[in-house]
Amino acid sequence: MDYLNREALRQLAQAHDDPCVSLFMPTYHVETQLPQNAIRLKNLLREARHQLKEEGYRDDDIDDILLPANILLERADAWSESSEGLAAFMSRSSAYIYRVPLAFEEFVVTGHRFHLKPLFPLLASNNRFYVLTLSKNRVRLFQGSHHTLKEVQIDDFPDGLVDDLFEERVVQSPQLHGQSDRQQTRVQEALKHGFKEIDKALHKVLRDEDAPLLLAGIEAYLPLYREVNTYGHLVADEMIAGSPDHLHLSELHERAWSIIKPLFRKAQEDSLKHYRNQSGRSGFTSSDLKVIIPAAVFSRIDTLFVPIGEHLWGRYDVNSNAVAIHAEHQAGDDDLYDFAAVQTYLHGGTVHALQPGSMPSDSGLAATFRYPAYVMATEESG
Repeated sequence: MDYLNREALRQLAQAHDDPCVSLFMPTYHVETQLPQNAIRLKNLLREARHQLKEEGYRDDDIDDILLPANILLERADAWSESSEGLAAFMSRSSAYIYRVPLAFEEFVVTGHRFHLKPLFPLLASNNRFYVLTLSKNRVRLFQGSHHTLKEVQIDDFPDGLVDDLFEERVVQSPQLHGQSDRQQTRVQEALKHGFKEIDKALHKVLRDEDAPLLLAGIEAYLPLYREVNTYGHLVADEMIAGSPDHLHLSELHERAWSIIKPLFRKAQEDSLKHYRNQSGRSGFTSSDLKVIIPAAVFSRIDTLFVPIGEHLWGRYDVNSNAVAIHAEHQAGDDDLYDFAAVQTYLHGGTVHALQPGSMPSDSGLAATFRYPAYVMATEESG
C-alpha cells in the first residue's frame, strides 16, 4: 500500500476518468476484530457497484475497476498493518490504496474526479506532523494526526547509526564524561555522519512538505541531529528524550501530540484572527463559494477554512469560470468543498480543516486572498 504525501495527492487530484471510485472506511487492528474490516469493505464495494450500475456501466467494466480492492479482500495479511483508516481510489486506468492515521466514516462515491476531502484532516496544515525516532538500532519516521501515528517505510534509512563501539560509549555515557577530547570528537563525528545519511534519506520523503517534524530519541543524539538537519520545519524548542524503542505507539503519539497540538492551535488562531481583521477590508476575504472556487483554481488563496464532515455538490466550469451548486449529488458532480481545498493545497495555500462550529462564517467556506478581489477581477477582465 502506498504512502500518502503531497505528490500522491497531486497525482490523485489531476486524475480525470469516468468513472473514478473513492472509498473510505475505518479499520480495526485488534486481532479479534480484524474480520470486521473485510465485512465493511465488501459492503462498500457492493455500494460502489450499485452506483456504477445506476450510471450505466456494465458488470465486466465494474469488475475491472473494483478489482484492486477485491484482491485486497483475498489477501491473508491485508489487515495486519496497524492503521486507523483505509482510503482506496480506483478508475479504469489507475488504482491507489492507502493506510492512514485517520478513522474515516464509511463512505463511497463515484464521479469524474477522485473525492479527496476526507483526507484533509490529515493533510491540512493544522493537523499533519511527523515524528523521527532515533535509537541505537532503529531509525523510524511516523506520519501523525490528532488520531494516531503511522510508520512511513523508508528504504534508505540505515539499520544502525554508527559503529557499535561508538554507540555503546554514547548510550552508556550520554554526556561523554571521562573520555579524551579526541575520543569525544570521534564519537560525535561518527554520529553526525550517520545523521547526515538519515537527513539525506528524509529529504527524499519530505522535500515538498511543510508539516512540523518532531525528534524523539536517545538524549545524546538529539542535539547532534539538529546540527546536521536540513528540513526547514523541525520543531526547534521541544523534543522527546529517551529511547523510543521502549514506548508503545500510543504513548509516543500522546507525547508527540502534547507538543504539537499547541503549535497547531496557535497557527489556527492566528489565521482566524487574520481573517477577521482582514474581513473589514474590501476584497481581502470572502465567504462566497462562487468567488472562492475560481480563486482557488487560479492560485489566489492564501488561507482556506473548510468544514470537516460536510459536503456541497456541484460543478466548476473553468472555461466560463462559473460555479453551479446542486441540492443533492448528481452524476458528474464534485464536492465543491473538496475541490476548493485540493486546489488551494496544490497551489501552495494553507488549508485549515475545522469543525463546522469553529468556522469563521456560516456559508461553508471562508478564505483570505493573496491580493484583493478587485485585483483578481481586473486581471480576469484583462
